[in-house]
Amino acid sequence: MKYDVTVGIVNYNDYPRTHEAIRSLLEYTQGVKYKIYVIDNASRDGSAERLANEFPQISVIFCDRNMGYGKANNLVIPHIDSAYHLVMNPDVVIRSDVLKQLFDFMQSHPDVGLCTPATCYLNGNPQPLPKRNPKLRYVIANRIPIPHYEEYRREYRMLDEDLSGVTDIEFVTGCFMFLRTALFKEQGGFDTRYFMYFEDADLTREIAKRARVVYVPEAEILHGYQRRSAKRLRYFVIHSVSMLKYFFKWRRQARQGAAEAGDATGSAADS
Repeated sequence: MKYDVTVGIVNYNDYPRTHEAIRSLLEYTQGVKYKIYVIDNASRDGSAERLANEFPQISVIFCDRNMGYGKANNLVIPHIDSAYHLVMNPDVVIRSDVLKQLFDFMQSHPDVGLCTPATCYLNGNPQPLPKRNPKLRYVIANRIPIPHYEEYRREYRMLDEDLSGVTDIEFVTGCFMFLRTALFKEQGGFDTRYFMYFEDADLTREIAKRARVVYVPEAEILHGYQRRSAKRLRYFVIHSVSMLKYFFKWRRQARQGAAEAGDATGSAADS
């Protein structure tokens, strides 16, 4: 393989943060052979051209329209030749050689297909990103800060779990997904039915069918979490549509699985 790790960062009119994300990777990554790809979603601010000129060692993939998060990330798949691929948000920065830490972890844990590090806000406070698979009550609890839903909120965010060591989790947030490239390619990347939101929960569940998904607290990143869907109507609508697609897809799969299990049980009984 040409690289130990490849990195995909989707940029959309976000020059300052994408610039800082790339700069931090270049400054702190020392122990692996890596390549950074920026996928530009038809930015109108000239950020893609500026990034290409300022960082000649990266590759920029130009889109002719805003394709959304998952579909844009998938454009890198034909280009990557690596053992591991990192899906990384432009609002993430690193302050240590995280790529080498996670590379070493994955090398020594061949049963793990996807991992994610500890995450902090930019001020250094812990950000509780490991989650359980989304359920309607979890999503509502995460949106409506009333005491009645606190139990669901804590359960969804795994706040009462011991996360001091490597822990199997159900949902890796899309800001930082460190995957085996072969699995990412086999899956075909993100499900393109999602324009934005829930594609990360969906991909995590797909990878979990084939390998372990874990949280690795020894590695750490900083994330400038914005939560735009809670502040702007357009993003709230996109979030809601993706939520419905997600629940419909996985409920249908659960029903199909139950039906297949019933057929198998019936066949065994007949025999």
